[in-house]
Amino acid sequence: MKSLPVPSAALALALFLLPEVSGTGAESAGAKPFPPDSPEHQALMTASPYLGNDAFTLRNDYWKGDVSTQSGRAVRLQFFKGNTYRLFFGASTEVLPESARLHLHIFDAKEKEVATVAGEPGQAAVALHFEKTRKTGLYLVLMRIEPKPGPVQEVAVPSALFYGWE
Repeated sequence: MKSLPVPSAALALALFLLPEVSGTGAESAGAKPFPPDSPEHQALMTASPYLGNDAFTLRNDYWKGDVSTQSGRAVRLQFFKGNTYRLFFGASTEVLPESARLHLHIFDAKEKEVATVAGEPGQAAVALHFEKTRKTGLYLVLMRIEPKPGPVQEVAVPSALFYGWE
């Protein structure tokens, strides 16, 4: 998997012209922009303050799939000692239940939670800042969507997770 830093001059174009890429590491599928209601667009809008920083590298590939309102989704990521990581979790605005909250959690190899963030109700993306990783290794990243209190029908929400480091 290849990582690409986004040059400062390209910041404005990055959100709308970033070509779609598969979450499985496939190469670019074309140069069309992500639609504004897509999870990729939501995640990249949240990432936009960091895209102009030459020290920040946004990973070229990303995770894409559904996250249910009844159960979360987990992925394992390799983090390296001393790096600062930023994770950007976005959900489709068309399917995200009203007033739902997005959550990200990071667990180390000993199943200890080392970082967490919860979004605001109704917010379609959230960013997690994981400062100065203490140990190189695999970490478990849990994404979940918390619906508003009360009876809720299970919904599969199209979602995306981007991450980068400095």
